[in-house]
Amino acid sequence: MLYWVENIKHLRSRKGLSQKSLADALGITRARYSKYEYGLAEPPIELLLRMSAYFGVSVDDLLSSDVTRKL
Repeated sequence: MLYWVENIKHLRSRKGLSQKSLADALGITRARYSKYEYGLAEPPIELLLRMSAYFGVSVDDLLSSDVTRKL
């Protein structure tokens, strides 16, 4: 299962952020971020590291667990 897709949607929503505002915070375009959130592309490790730091979760949790049950 692609946990990271649902995880980034949940974490973004939980913070009340738009795709554009999160993309800006991560230093990418909204279109690029949208592809990740819809599972159309996979983020590079550098971006996964930025996402995990931004949301305060480990990369392992971001990729391989359901964070909606932990947070």
